[in-house]
Amino acid sequence: MRYTGLKTFFRGMLLSILTVAVLCAQSRKFFLSNLSATKDSPLYTTYAAAMERSEFTLDEGFHLMFYDPERGVDFITDTAGDWCLGFQRGTDFVYALKQMVREPVVGLSYPDMVAYSYFPYEDVRVDVTFLVYSSRIAIQDVAVTNTGEGIVELNVVPFLHNRTRTFDDVRFRRDVHGVTFTHEELPDGWVLDHDIPYVAKVHDVFLLSPTPDRMTAFRRYGDENATIPHEVDLDRTSVYVVRGRMHHPGGERCRHSSPRPRMMVLLNGDRSRLLTESAPVWGRSDENIDRYAFYRVELGNLGAIRNGDRYTVVLLCGETGEYAVVEDVVEDVGTSEGERRDVTFGRKEMMPVPQSLKREILDEGKVVRLSWDKTGQGVRYNVYRRDYRKDGVYALLGEGVERAFYTDRDIAADGVYGYVIAAVDAEGRMGMVSEEVNSVAGRDFLTYLASPDRMRDDVRDLVRVIAFEKAFRIPPNVTEKMRVVRGFAKDGTDLEGIVRQAQGLMDEALEAYVKANEALYARIPEPATDDPDEQMLYWGAFSLMCQVMLPPEGRCDYNYYVFSREPTWGWGHGGQVFHESLTMLAYATMDPAGAMDSQRVYRERQHPGGYINYRTGPYLDEVNETGDELTSSAPWYAWQNWEVYRITKDRQFLEEMYASSKRFYAYYVSHRDKDGDGLCEWSGHAVLESVRDAYVAVWDEVAWPSRLEGVDVNAMLVREAKSLAQMAQALGYAEEAEKWERDAEERTRKINAFMWDDERGFYFHVDKNDNDFTYEKPDDLKREEI
Repeated sequence: MRYTGLKTFFRGMLLSILTVAVLCAQSRKFFLSNLSATKDSPLYTTYAAAMERSEFTLDEGFHLMFYDPERGVDFITDTAGDWCLGFQRGTDFVYALKQMVREPVVGLSYPDMVAYSYFPYEDVRVDVTFLVYSSRIAIQDVAVTNTGEGIVELNVVPFLHNRTRTFDDVRFRRDVHGVTFTHEELPDGWVLDHDIPYVAKVHDVFLLSPTPDRMTAFRRYGDENATIPHEVDLDRTSVYVVRGRMHHPGGERCRHSSPRPRMMVLLNGDRSRLLTESAPVWGRSDENIDRYAFYRVELGNLGAIRNGDRYTVVLLCGETGEYAVVEDVVEDVGTSEGERRDVTFGRKEMMPVPQSLKREILDEGKVVRLSWDKTGQGVRYNVYRRDYRKDGVYALLGEGVERAFYTDRDIAADGVYGYVIAAVDAEGRMGMVSEEVNSVAGRDFLTYLASPDRMRDDVRDLVRVIAFEKAFRIPPNVTEKMRVVRGFAKDGTDLEGIVRQAQGLMDEALEAYVKANEALYARIPEPATDDPDEQMLYWGAFSLMCQVMLPPEGRCDYNYYVFSREPTWGWGHGGQVFHESLTMLAYATMDPAGAMDSQRVYRERQHPGGYINYRTGPYLDEVNETGDELTSSAPWYAWQNWEVYRITKDRQFLEEMYASSKRFYAYYVSHRDKDGDGLCEWSGHAVLESVRDAYVAVWDEVAWPSRLEGVDVNAMLVREAKSLAQMAQALGYAEEAEKWERDAEERTRKINAFMWDDERGFYFHVDKNDNDFTYEKPDDLKREEI
């Protein structure tokens, strides 16, 4: 009896231990469902749709911005505007983190969804669950709880704020409780050059689950300048472009952004018409001065351009006050894209730039009055105006103006004008024009919220803010809920389908998406650390890997990955590169089928001779042809396939990829050993192929990699041969396995014979011609690097 009782006791204790162990395992597996992450936590907070509900061409992702005290809890995008949420009691509008009683704490975060809570007021708790349902639709659930003892009356204000360009064609749709509008997602030069499909004009829908009390649109948020985005005409052929890179003395690129660099362009010394950095761009979408320190300007904006015309480009670094001037002659109009003229800033004696240019709009928009700070005695001013409805040229409006003000009474009813001022000294020298002000009128969003009469601006274009307002009266311990949905469409016809789909998701339960994520993450091995920050980084790495996978589309019959879910960054959205597919060695533990299919993309597109192109995507086969060679990638293809097989144990995959890996190895060793000595060099665009495309001591200071036989490439080929041997052995091809082992041994022998230096105890690259450590100077290849 006592024995039986003791046995029962131990059984109960063992059951308790096992239960605790299971619960601990579940809590670790569901780490991302049980967070308490703050702005200081190493949490990955970018969100995009799950692979099965994603697409390539129009694909919106969101980054949770919850760490800037001057901003709110925003979901930001590259070009589609920021998705924001504010709260108002009386005239007290709380939006920015610095205004909140308690800042956000993230409780759940997966690749496609996040949940968090915060307190904008002491007695108001806000819980938000955000799901990127698809590439075209995202959902924001908002729950507002009164945690105090009295009734809370407040307005919930979901709004969109476009900081990059503008929203246009704004339409308030009471029938669907929402707003439709458009925004631009202009393709960069890489997308255009590689003929990747894109959607430049996106049609949007912004819906609220309850009937909004107000729907409004504004051209400004607070005191920000209502800037007009530069015009882009992708269909217009460029006439003549002057372009180049801007440097400071010493060679450093000018990448200052606040204040930004400035530009003024004249043709044949004619001061009656000029261009600035806001000039329209033809055939491309790049800004005239970009973040990579390049400037460009389309001279065709100034009218007919002829050979022999003289152009002057004046550039100013706003940070240092240094100038650069390019003066040259137009040549080969119609046969050339233009001329490259790199510049180096240096201090020059030029007229001071007029400061503090302001404008007043009077007489119901019929008059614009300009004023500015006077720059000195004897200085006069030229006043220029650009008609944005007409062209990109600033025309001289007032010449030799003596006073620091000017009134423009020649205003069209629907006109949109920009104004700049230039100072002219007594000798007639004209300086750089001022920053622009424009005639875009209308109340700003914050002034509107502070106004008791709530008169809305019914603007339809050049919009920066679109907002809903919904009033709630919440008793103590009661929660009010609302859902906000944003959708994206390729055109007007497609828009109505997205509107209907968004309406159908107003009651969609989000818990199922949490469970699906938990099931996906349950496959992943536990991290070998108990440190919470390290665990967060570990699980977040899988979120990033999972998030960039996209489903079969275009020429890809299998799922594939990109580097960025934002289509407007072309280089990051083109497709996968197999040296980056090292990530599949981790991703295979999470999604074995997805990892294998991603590798199959390379086999699917492999050339008959074994070549695998540099980058592969649904609409791209990038080869980077250099000379007579096609660029591939670092040869660790067989090794990747073998390692993925070791995780998945899928024999069909092994058979497919062994055959593909053999063909690639044969191609590589036959095309990367120009002198036939059994040691290989990088080839094609060798710097790209080497996976080391920036700041390599040997590449930068001694020789281009194709002129050397590299330790790195040959060591990789040893690993490739060994991996082929392991694959062959697993498949039962014993004779082939022995051949691959001999290949590995022979290459190893040659690496040790020619690349090892006893004196330094190190392996070095060698000159391709004679296999020594000298390229031009004695032992100049003895650089201790990777």
